[in-house]
Amino acid sequence: MFSIGELFDWLTDPENWTGRYGLANLFVEHLTLTLVSLAIAGLLAIPIGIAIGQSGRGETLVIAISSASRAIPTMGLMFALVMVMGVEFRQFAVVLALVGIAIPPVLAGAYAGIKSIPIVIREGARAQGMTTWQQIRHVGFPLSAPSMVGGFKIAFLQVVSTVVLAPLVGLGGLGFGVIQGLALRDFSQLTGSALVIVLLSITGERLLAKAQSKLDRRLTHY
Repeated sequence: MFSIGELFDWLTDPENWTGRYGLANLFVEHLTLTLVSLAIAGLLAIPIGIAIGQSGRGETLVIAISSASRAIPTMGLMFALVMVMGVEFRQFAVVLALVGIAIPPVLAGAYAGIKSIPIVIREGARAQGMTTWQQIRHVGFPLSAPSMVGGFKIAFLQVVSTVVLAPLVGLGGLGFGVIQGLALRDFSQLTGSALVIVLLSITGERLLAKAQSKLDRRLTHY
């Protein structure tokens, strides 16, 4: 019967941390897929969210994307893209699926952040002769930063949990240990890998929450 002692022995065994399928390498692959997907989503969604929040045009697009994201099954989206693009492009397909998952919360965070800026502040910036770009750079972006980080926090949790499925299409990540452990009925590997995934999720969420709180306090101070 599985015990805490067996889990401890598995986690402290150096062999389980080294090599192609060691926890260290799988952790790096998992984190890399997550961060790359978030970065691409940010590059795409933040400018659009800022533009919509600044102009007020396209608000229904934000609502539609946010609603659609809840209806699309993430596993189905990933497998569908791999099937359409082919196994040889599976890495690109998985990243594309993860970006699709991350865009709605990042877009909503950027839009909500800009939209929440009081109209008096916007008009004041415009009255000082600032161009639209200067308003975004010196007023909009700093004041909406906490909301943007909040969007990334939601996106991070969604993406990092979805990357667990990547080994099902031949990629790496911590989900490999969960899937193999389940197949081999190796509950130490299953539980140990799942524990690392949970720790990664909690650590990332806490770091982003701390950054958001720090930005909120800075705005309150000013």
